[in-house]
Amino acid sequence: MTGHSTNSPQLSIVVPVRNERRLLPQLLRQIPRKKEFELIVVDGQSTDGSQEYLNSQKQVRLISSKPGRAVQQNRGAQDAKGSYLLFLHVDSQLPTQAWDALSIAMRQGVAAACFRLAFDASHPLLKIAAYGSRWSHLLFRGGDQGLLVRKELFHQLKGFDERYTVCEDLELIRKLQRNSGLQILPATLTTSARRFLKQGVTRTLFHFRIVHFLHWCHVKPKYLSSYYQRWVG
Repeated sequence: MTGHSTNSPQLSIVVPVRNERRLLPQLLRQIPRKKEFELIVVDGQSTDGSQEYLNSQKQVRLISSKPGRAVQQNRGAQDAKGSYLLFLHVDSQLPTQAWDALSIAMRQGVAAACFRLAFDASHPLLKIAAYGSRWSHLLFRGGDQGLLVRKELFHQLKGFDERYTVCEDLELIRKLQRNSGLQILPATLTTSARRFLKQGVTRTLFHFRIVHFLHWCHVKPKYLSSYYQRWVG
């Protein structure tokens, strides 16, 4: 990338966490240790030892923030040194080919991109839900698919809208699709199905689809949050 020192990170990986101590070692193991990459973990007032663990890890830049994914991700982006930002959930798993696809996209100057999705459970409804991630339509997108965006563009679009306590990722993706488009990378990110398995796959998928549809219809953030808290929690 032009305009950046060879000692500067090209990619800042921003991960919001709150009480996810159990998943942090898995997260750290998969991040390539390259000088071009920096890992920023934004902790939203964890009480389970997450901060203490992260403070002991040399590869991590730990930032404290108020809780809330939009707030935390914006906070991480403020301190990011890379020319690209990758917003990643703590329970996401990226294979080697996914990191290779990211590097190629950045070399090509892609404005914004995300991955195809897979779940770490073999339930048929989850497979059907993940299949939709092949298409760059807002109804099939989500923050659990990873989101790569040029930092300059992210700030130009004013980042995540902090009025959204849910669908903050979808709202940013909507803006990206209108501005620059969103490329689907030829690699798959695997995310945890823990919430679906705990609360019931059919029920949870149904209410997530409703939330997506309501957002697509421009329902106000407070009503999205109210629906989510009542039916998904």
